[in-house]
Amino acid sequence: MKTYDLLVILDLAGKEESLPEVLAQVEGEVKAVGGRVMRTQKMDRKKFEYVAGPLESGFYANLTIELPGEAVAKLRGKLALCNPVYRHLLVAVSKEEAGRAQKTATEAVA
Repeated sequence: MKTYDLLVILDLAGKEESLPEVLAQVEGEVKAVGGRVMRTQKMDRKKFEYVAGPLESGFYANLTIELPGEAVAKLRGKLALCNPVYRHLLVAVSKEEAGRAQKTATEAVA
């Protein structure tokens, strides 16, 4: 399995208290395609510099995940259909960065 960084911009429709459920839904989508969530980093609500649609701001979250190669397209399709996910970006992580992320995840569990 390869390590990826998944950045999601969430549209919580003004309901900040729904954040844990929405993040659990995104993590569930990762697990549904055979992946594993190593770390979830909640960021903040940020206003968009350039407003291209009806949404003026979104809540950002960064997940470090492991996925088999054939699951990348499946995950992208699932995230595209997930209502609270306004935008997403999936980027492969280098082996050095993956080692650091694994070490951080292990230390957080211990």
